[in-house]
Amino acid sequence: MPPRLNVPFRSRRRDTGAEYTAPLSALQDADDVLGAATASDGFAPLTALARPQLPGAVAGVPLSLRPRRPWRKLLYIQQDYPDDYVDSTFLRELQKNANVRMYDYRTVVLQTTVVTQHMSSIMVFIAVFINLYRGALTGSALLWCSSATTVVGFVAWDMLRLALKTPVQRIVRLGLIKGAVLFALLLFGLSPILRTLTEDTSSDTIWAMTVIFFCVNLAFHDYSTGNLTNIRFPGSVSLNAAVLASVLLASQLDSNTSVFAFLSFALKWFALFPIFRRHLKRVSAAASVATTVVLALVAATMFMYISRAIAMLFVLGTLFITFGCPLWLIWVQRYKNEIHGPWDEARPVVHHYFN
Repeated sequence: MPPRLNVPFRSRRRDTGAEYTAPLSALQDADDVLGAATASDGFAPLTALARPQLPGAVAGVPLSLRPRRPWRKLLYIQQDYPDDYVDSTFLRELQKNANVRMYDYRTVVLQTTVVTQHMSSIMVFIAVFINLYRGALTGSALLWCSSATTVVGFVAWDMLRLALKTPVQRIVRLGLIKGAVLFALLLFGLSPILRTLTEDTSSDTIWAMTVIFFCVNLAFHDYSTGNLTNIRFPGSVSLNAAVLASVLLASQLDSNTSVFAFLSFALKWFALFPIFRRHLKRVSAAASVATTVVLALVAATMFMYISRAIAMLFVLGTLFITFGCPLWLIWVQRYKNEIHGPWDEARPVVHHYFN
């Protein structure tokens, strides 16, 4: 049995790796002694065996004295740095509020006019129903007034087309007239059925459902100016809610003429008039502001004879939405803190190849 040798060998483990402080000469002397002791016993010397690898020790140089490789911003590779290490250039790519749009007060006020217009139009529609329900307005007068305003709207539309030199499509105009006539005849035939549609339903339920449908109409209305002809989602939800509310209100009237006049006015008011308002806003901002002021004044005046409290609430709400909410939005912008940097997820670049 070979004698036990006490070789001065010491190892120490750090975060950066294993470090061996024993010089290679001491290992060489131990190999010579072990080789001489085991040669007589028939064992292979230590030089013939696989020597342990010494990571970081190259020609007797410790790992702590070896220069480290530069840090790279890669997560799934083994580096000589802790996992939470970042260099001094990491925050150079930091961006704050890069995609935040700062608003101007005048611009935001002009953009809120579409909300004020639609809210005023709903108030005017409700005031017309209350006058029709109380008998202050007859169905024939409402039918003639709505038809006259529709003709005036089409004339104004044509004048805008002539001013902008836009070609008029006669085929579309003829199709619209035919559809309006057929729909009016169908609505006139269904007026007796619609009048008795909710006879077994209490009035409180009708009023509550009407308020809910008008809130849905106000929330899902299409306030953009890009869509003029096609009614898409969520504009279709808004239109359907307005039609349902109109049918519920029409079922509370006492004559077929009033039901027909009211429903025809509702379809013109909620289907055609918003398209005209969008086109007017696209053409002239001043004309859109004037339309907003006229609608708000008409709604407030009509409700002054119905309920002064509701009229005052409407005026205060209109002023808050038109002038208060834009100021509030601009004040809140100072607390916007959106940051972007190298820690964000990588966005793949998709290349489209066409044959």
